[in-house]
Amino acid sequence: MRETIESANRSHGSARRRLGFAALVFVTMVALPIGFAVAEAPVIPQYAQDKHEGVSSCDGSTCHGSAAPRNDRNVRQDEYLIWAEEDRHSQRAYKVLLNRDSKRISKNLGRKQPPHQDNLCLDCHADNPPPDKRRTKNNEFNITDGVGCEGCHGGAERYLRPHDSGSTHAKNIELGMYPTDEPVARTRLCLSCHLGDRKKFVDHRLMGAGHPRQSFEVALFSILQPYHWEPDDDYTARGKQAPSDVKLWAIGQAIAVDEVLDALMDPKRNSLGLFPELVLYDCQACHHGIDKLRRWRPRKSTGLGPGVVRLNDSNFLMLIQALQIIDPAGAKQLRTDLKALHQGASEGRGDPKTVAKKIRANIAKLLPKMEAWKVDAKVLRKLSANLFKDALTGEYADYAGSEQAAMALQTVVYGYYAERLIDDDLYDSLERGELTRLLASVEDPDVFNPDKAKKAFKALQAKLKGK
Repeated sequence: MRETIESANRSHGSARRRLGFAALVFVTMVALPIGFAVAEAPVIPQYAQDKHEGVSSCDGSTCHGSAAPRNDRNVRQDEYLIWAEEDRHSQRAYKVLLNRDSKRISKNLGRKQPPHQDNLCLDCHADNPPPDKRRTKNNEFNITDGVGCEGCHGGAERYLRPHDSGSTHAKNIELGMYPTDEPVARTRLCLSCHLGDRKKFVDHRLMGAGHPRQSFEVALFSILQPYHWEPDDDYTARGKQAPSDVKLWAIGQAIAVDEVLDALMDPKRNSLGLFPELVLYDCQACHHGIDKLRRWRPRKSTGLGPGVVRLNDSNFLMLIQALQIIDPAGAKQLRTDLKALHQGASEGRGDPKTVAKKIRANIAKLLPKMEAWKVDAKVLRKLSANLFKDALTGEYADYAGSEQAAMALQTVVYGYYAERLIDDDLYDSLERGELTRLLASVEDPDVFNPDKAKKAFKALQAKLKGK
């Protein structure tokens, strides 16, 4: 969370420029039978069929390596420079594997290879396709480049040359480019590292060895990324979907819930001997000093008392917030099912896998309504009101819930500015004051205090009152 706050401060100006382009997103998704993912997405670039040509195939001065943005083209062309100098996905992601902490984690796990040569680490700290999917004849592909262009945009073997000569976005996708403009595809790709999937997963063993806790929300993290694309008329004219931050947030929460449920149902990821996969549970249910037990607060929505290991339900809580506006009956059903999931996963009452399948099926049915959601000023006001209501009545007493709610409200504040519900002066004041203090209240799980977080939520609510 500390990095999120720092990124927010660094990207204040670019975020403001982006907000003027906020628009609706309409996504076509395919609902699948129970037991499968709620929405299809393309195979993520690491495992797709196309060879990766390497960053050097993109960084030419007449391609994406210009020293400054070009106004005579429909893309900036300085994307490589932004990535190399500002983006944490660049070589910095790889170089982390060379530091003392990474070596200690590897040693604690008993790994046979050093982290910078270990696929367990390279799968997320670099663009790591299989060796036969790398263009290495003239050293074009270099693993030390970190999460390079093709780690997100797909192996360029087929689209590299056509996409520079007037090819449509649809044709580029057909030729292997990954559709990062689509919310489901983007979320699946990001979560494959920022949570994990069936091929790579940050489990409790890895965290116990010293790996940082995973903290992620696709909309806010997309806002805070160094901005190397412009969602202007040229962007949509090429056939790409214009962004809506709040809609991406809602769909991102649905896909995150789906990934968590998939992990709960996957026997290969849901067992630590006698224990379930603890990374799916709320860290602070166990990891706090005995002297902090007095900070425990009841949550009626879980049906659980103190001293019980609870699922981390923060994404579920945010999805409920979206559904309260999109489909109130769906939100009510999810609350009921979530309580049953808690009781099954923590106390053995009922079958949590059956409940998980039911939730996934219901999300699949609700996705078309999420796709058609019109996010306007009225929605933003109602969403913020509902978030504040649950925050102040104790629904976010758990650290992870408060963290997700704080990130959601930061995205909502950006939405307020885009809709001109707040002016420049108030936006600046919130960034310097109440919003920053709210994020600071969830910065460090080791010192998190639900009462202080509640106070920060209340202060932000007061500042937005009447807007």
